[in-house]
Amino acid sequence: MEKLVWLLLFTVGYWSYCIFWGVKGARRAKTASDYFIAGRGIGLWVFVLAATATSFSGWTFVGHPGTIYNVGLPYAFASFYAITIPFSGVLFHKRQWLLGQRFGYITPGEMFSDYYRTDAMRFLTVIVALVFSVPYLGIQLKASGLLFNRLTTGTPLEGTFIHSVEGGAIVLSVIVFIYVASGGLRSVAYVDCAQCILLALGIVVLGFIALDLVGGWTAFKGGLVGLAKQKPDMVAIPTRPESDSFLERVGTMFFDAQGGAWTGLMILTYMFALMGIQSAP
Repeated sequence: MEKLVWLLLFTVGYWSYCIFWGVKGARRAKTASDYFIAGRGIGLWVFVLAATATSFSGWTFVGHPGTIYNVGLPYAFASFYAITIPFSGVLFHKRQWLLGQRFGYITPGEMFSDYYRTDAMRFLTVIVALVFSVPYLGIQLKASGLLFNRLTTGTPLEGTFIHSVEGGAIVLSVIVFIYVASGGLRSVAYVDCAQCILLALGIVVLGFIALDLVGGWTAFKGGLVGLAKQKPDMVAIPTRPESDSFLERVGTMFFDAQGGAWTGLMILTYMFALMGIQSAP
């Protein structure tokens, strides 16, 4: 019961914070510019925190360590997307901001339509945004549902609708819809600020907790060595993919379907593909 009390306390507090900014954003949004781009009044650090939370959210917090556990340590090198994703923002965001200030653009579709002198670019921008955003949003909601499923396990909520992954994702999607649809970008930005702080604290704190539970860094390394000795086929020479290289550093590239998929070339192209998170319209 104590676990449920703490869970409800933090969950209700967080949801209340989200809805508060949804209501506040709705009251301040008087024009389309206020709603879609917060009246061009988002501060530097608010934008940085919001962009970070948007780029590195549930798929990083839940999916990244889960994939390392599933496919092995080579995928850990994909963590360098923490460099390539914001790098795309460095390339594009200032230019887009200056053009928006100069010509009064509110959406990327307006900018592309004006530049290419065709309204077809507006529709193309919407299509690209939907193709990217809908699956990306689905990943975040599933990650939230999985996390909520684990948090409610062992509480009186276990076995209820909200305990299921789908139920948790649906409830959380309703909260997201309320504050996004009502408050616009201003609400999203200030909610994302809190999410960024929670995300950073969660990654650091849970990392130390996990390391402590396995007995420290020395015990962790010793466990990997013992696993490699017990199952030598999990360690492969990077240029010879007879196994999945679960405990080995990545190779450059393989020309057949054997071995693990996360080679150096795969990780490099994966990181650059993720630049679309901040460069997509």
